Amino acid sequence: MNTASMQSPKVAVTQLLRPILPPVFQAQMDLRDPRLRPLSEVQAVIRDLGEFDIDAEHVRQLVEQRLLIGFNIAVAAVGKKEIRVLTKSIEFFRTHQGRKYHDLEWPQIFRQIVRHQKPFVSGLEIRRALICDRGHVENLVSAGQLAALSKSKPGPGGSWVISRESFETFLQGRLQ
Repeated sequence: MNTASMQSPKVAVTQLLRPILPPVFQAQMDLRDPRLRPLSEVQAVIRDLGEFDIDAEHVRQLVEQRLLIGFNIAVAAVGKKEIRVLTKSIEFFRTHQGRKYHDLEWPQIFRQIVRHQKPFVSGLEIRRALICDRGHVENLVSAGQLAALSKSKPGPGGSWVISRESFETFLQGRLQ
């Protein structure tokens, strides 16, 4: 019998779990760049903290207890919440097994989300950071939550241009 056909089940599963795209292509497509996903949706938090056997309600409680850094990105501050969790706080939680509070101050938190110092943030940067669609950014602008410096236009390069200060104010006000 061939030794290749006698692989252990663990080796076979590992081979099945290899990424479909090579890491080089993933990097080129920004699929693995943590700078583009500074926040995570609740389902991603549940997946990433799978060893703690938590559900969506537990994630919300951890955010309320400030063991995870979370934001409500919903257009209206009251009503149904759309929670996003700072990826760095998920890593911190896992490292310390949820037994220690993070020590990040607001400037450090915001720097995780917007890494540059420009006076504006593009709609695309906001969409990538908040994990939302173009319509959500437009709704935030229409509701007065974000101050637009230039309006969105169809086509390449037609993304909203948002005041950095208004985006920072929005996030700081939605810190849970």
